[in-house]
Amino acid sequence: MERIQSAQNSKIKNVQKLFAKSKERKEQNLFIVEGARELQLAISGSYQLDTVFICPELFSSSGYTDILTGLHSVNCFEVTLPVFQKIAYREHSDGILALCKPKSHTLNNLCLPDNPFIIVLEAVEKPGNLGAILRTADAAKVDAVIVCDPQTDVYNPNDIRSSI
Repeated sequence: MERIQSAQNSKIKNVQKLFAKSKERKEQNLFIVEGARELQLAISGSYQLDTVFICPELFSSSGYTDILTGLHSVNCFEVTLPVFQKIAYREHSDGILALCKPKSHTLNNLCLPDNPFIIVLEAVEKPGNLGAILRTADAAKVDAVIVCDPQTDVYNPNDIRSSI
């Protein structure tokens, strides 16, 4: 596994761009998942991983070290603690961050049971609010959340984190 020791590395600068700009996430067709638990959920949701950054000093105590066994065909990079702190979104991270490919979610590929429980949202502006609604919908066993006229990027890192 290649080790990145500089925050000036082009891969690290790219992660910072993806965090900051929805336009970059759309153009590169990538979004960020930070955290072992979040990454485990992305994998179980069949999201395709592109690149994984691991900080051994933080990750070794995460309790999710077995997640690495399934990353054979993914670009993995070991990063130093100072470098990881440059790309980490959260203050108390567990040392793993991944770039994933988003899925296309359309009404045409929505499979619903008879008598579905659906939430329809319009013009949600704040990423944290959308994430909280998604988390609540999951707890309430909602079958689908439809977002009309989104004012936020559904793959915003804050959406991902607050939806956990």
